[in-house]
Amino acid sequence: MSEAPLYNSRIFNIYLKLVRHKFDHIKPNILLEKANIEPYEVADCNHWFTQQQLDRFYDTLIRETGDMQIAREAGRFAAAPESSGFIRQNILGFASPASAFKNLRRTMAHLTHSCTFECRQLSSTQVEITVHKVPGTRENAGQCHFRQGMFEAIVTIFNLEMPRIDHSECLGSGGDCCRYLISWKASACQTLQKIRNFSAFAALAAPTAAWFFNPQWALQVVLPVSITGFFGLSFIADNLQKSHLSKSIFHLRNSSEDMVDQISRNYNNALLTNEISRAISSKTTIEGILRSVSQAFEKRLDFDRGLILLADTDRTRLHFRAGFGLPERIKSLLKNTVFPLCAHPNGDIFSIAFQKQKSFLINDINDPQGQFPDYSLNFLRKTGCQAAVCCPILCDGKALGVLVADHTQSHRPLTQSDLNLLSGLANVIGVSIRNAQLLASRKRQFDSTLQVLAATIDARDPLTAGHSEKVTEYSLGICRELNLSEDYCEMVRVAALLHDYGKIAVPDAILKKCGRLTVEEYETVKTHAQRTQSILKQINFEGIYKRVPLVAGAHHEKIDGSGYPKGLTGTEIPIGAKIIAVADFFEAITAQRHYRAPMPLHIAYKVLKQEALAHFDGRIVQAFLAYFKRVYPDDYERMVRHAPVVKREIERVPCRTPVVFENRGQSVFGTSTDISTGGIFVASNETIAVGTPVRLSFFLPNSPSNIIEAGGRVAWINNPSLPRKLTFPSGFGVEFVGLHRKAISAVRSFTHSTPQTARA
Repeated sequence: MSEAPLYNSRIFNIYLKLVRHKFDHIKPNILLEKANIEPYEVADCNHWFTQQQLDRFYDTLIRETGDMQIAREAGRFAAAPESSGFIRQNILGFASPASAFKNLRRTMAHLTHSCTFECRQLSSTQVEITVHKVPGTRENAGQCHFRQGMFEAIVTIFNLEMPRIDHSECLGSGGDCCRYLISWKASACQTLQKIRNFSAFAALAAPTAAWFFNPQWALQVVLPVSITGFFGLSFIADNLQKSHLSKSIFHLRNSSEDMVDQISRNYNNALLTNEISRAISSKTTIEGILRSVSQAFEKRLDFDRGLILLADTDRTRLHFRAGFGLPERIKSLLKNTVFPLCAHPNGDIFSIAFQKQKSFLINDINDPQGQFPDYSLNFLRKTGCQAAVCCPILCDGKALGVLVADHTQSHRPLTQSDLNLLSGLANVIGVSIRNAQLLASRKRQFDSTLQVLAATIDARDPLTAGHSEKVTEYSLGICRELNLSEDYCEMVRVAALLHDYGKIAVPDAILKKCGRLTVEEYETVKTHAQRTQSILKQINFEGIYKRVPLVAGAHHEKIDGSGYPKGLTGTEIPIGAKIIAVADFFEAITAQRHYRAPMPLHIAYKVLKQEALAHFDGRIVQAFLAYFKRVYPDDYERMVRHAPVVKREIERVPCRTPVVFENRGQSVFGTSTDISTGGIFVASNETIAVGTPVRLSFFLPNSPSNIIEAGGRVAWINNPSLPRKLTFPSGFGVEFVGLHRKAISAVRSFTHSTPQTARA
C-alpha cells in the first residue's frame, strides 16, 4: 500500500504555503525534489501521492526547518486567511464548529484515503473524534500532529479561542485508533443568544413584580427598560449571527464557483476526448487523422497553440505535420525546421520526450527548474512560449512522434491533470496513426499486387504496355469529374487496372497478329471480358471491392445492347463499367496497335462524339472531355480545333431494327446500326463481298407495321480485325438502289423525327 495514492495534493499545498509564509529562506523545490514530486503535481487538486512521498517530504521538512511541531502548525495554518485553501473554504460553509466536525468524514475524504473519521457530539461545545487506519496503511508522527492542528483550526476559524484537545489514545503509540476529545468555549454570539433568551423571561417577570410595589414605576420605567434590553440584545446577537452567515455564504459561493469551473473543465475535456475518438475512428489516413485532431484541439483544448511532430521512417528526425493556433510565421518556420533525434543525447525538449518516452510539463519556460538543459528550450522561447506540455506519441511501446501544447500568455498554472489529459490523448493518436500506417502498408501491398497482375498482360506485348495504367488514369479522371465517392473511385481504379486480365487466356498468335483477324479469332478475343470477370471472382475482394469483377467484366458492354459479353443495355451496365469503357476506347484508338497506327486526336475526338450517340453514356463522355481539357489543355485545344466538321446532304441517324437479307440463296438475319435515305448499315457476322447486290426487308422503329422492301449493293465492309469504323460492330454498309418513293419518304420522316442531339 506504500505505493498506493493516499494523500491529496491539498495537504502538500498547505505545507508549502506555510514554508513560503514563515520560512522564506527554504526553497520549496528542494522539499519536492527530495520526495520525487513535481510542482505541477502539487498544483493539481486532483493529484494524489503515496505514503512514501509523504514520509520523504515530512522528513525533509523537519530537517530543513528544525521544527518538530511543523506538522501541527501546518494543520493550524489550514484555517489562516493566507492559506485560502480547500479546508478553510469548506469549514466556513458551516454555521458552527459542531456542524463542521459532524461533516468531517466527508471533508477528509477529499484529503486522505489512509484513514476514516468518526464524530460523536457530546454537547454544543464538545465532540469526540475517532480516527481508524485503513487496513494495509501506516502513518508517521506528523500525520497525528497535523490532525490536531487542523482540529484547532476548525474551532478558531469561527473566531473562537483555541480549543482543548485531550488525546487519550494514539495510533503512533500502539493504540487501535487516534481518539480526540475536543472542547471549546461558546462564541460571543451563542452567549448573547443565551442572555437574550433569559432577558425575554426577565422582560416579562420584572414589570409584573414591580407592578405590585409601584404600578406607575413599573409601566414608565421597568417595562421600557426590559423591552429595550431584550430587543437590544436580540439586535446584537442577530447581527453577529448574520455576519457569520454572510461569511459562510461568501465562502460557499467561492467554493461553488471553483466547483463549477472544475466541472466545466471536466465536461470540456470529456467532449474533447469524445470528439477526437469520433474523428479519428472515421479516418484511415495519417493526414486525415492529424487534421481532425487539430480541429478538435483548437475547439476544445484550453491551450493557445499546439503542434504534432512525427518521426521520419529512419527515426532520425522529427517533422512538423499538424498544429493549431499557429501564426503563419511560426508555421513557415516549423515546416522548414527538422528536429534531429540523435545529434545530441540531451537535445531539444522534443527529442528528449521522444527518446525517453516521457511527458514533461513546464510552467515557466524561463525557469525549467533543472528539468532540461537551458538550450533545449530555445525553440520554444523563440516562438513566444511561456508554459508548455510535451508528450510522446506512443503505440506498442514505440514512440511515433511528439504532441506539444503551450500558452503564449498568462493563464492558470498547468497541472498534472493537463499532463494526464494530453498524455492520454497522445496515446489515442498514436494508436490511430499506427492503424493508418498498417492500412497504408496493406494498401501498398495490394497496389503492388495489382500492378504485377496488370504487368503480366503488358509483358506479353510491349506494344500495348502501359495500356492498363493509362485507362486507369482516364477512369479516375472521369470519376473525379462526376464527383463520385472516394471509395467508388478506388473500386473503379482497381477494376480499370485489371480490366483486360482475361487476355491472359488469349493466344499470342491472335493477340499480336498484325493482319486482319478472322471471325473465329475475333470471337476468341471477345472472350477476354468474361474471362476477366471469372478470374477476378476468385479473388477474395471485400467491401466495395466486391464489385470489381462485375465492373471489369462489363467494360465492353454498350448502352444500346450491342456490346459483349452479355449484351447489357442502359442501366443494366454498372456506372464503373461505363466509365472504363470510355477510357478504354479512347486510349485504344489513340495508341499504336499491331493492325493500325494511332488515330490522330482530332479524328479520335469526332469518333468519340459519335460513340456517345448510341454506345456510350453521353454524360460520361462529357466528363472525360472535361478531364482531358483540364489535364491536357494543349492536346485538347489541338484536338477540338482540328476536328473535321462534315456537312452531309444525307443525314444518317442511329437506327436499331431487325433486317433480313439474302446471301447465297439463304435468308440471313441481322440488325441495323444506322440509316439514311441513301443507305443502311447491317450488323452481321455473315461473310459477304463488297459490290454484292442484296435485297433487304426491315421496318422502321416508328412504324413497325410498315415493312420496307429495298434493293441495294454492299458498299463497304466493317471487319473487326481491321475496322473501318471503330464504333461499329462487324457488318457491312448497303447503298440503296432504286428505293421506292414511299420508302424514301418513310426513311426521311424517321430521320427528321430523330432528335438533333442523337444524329451522327
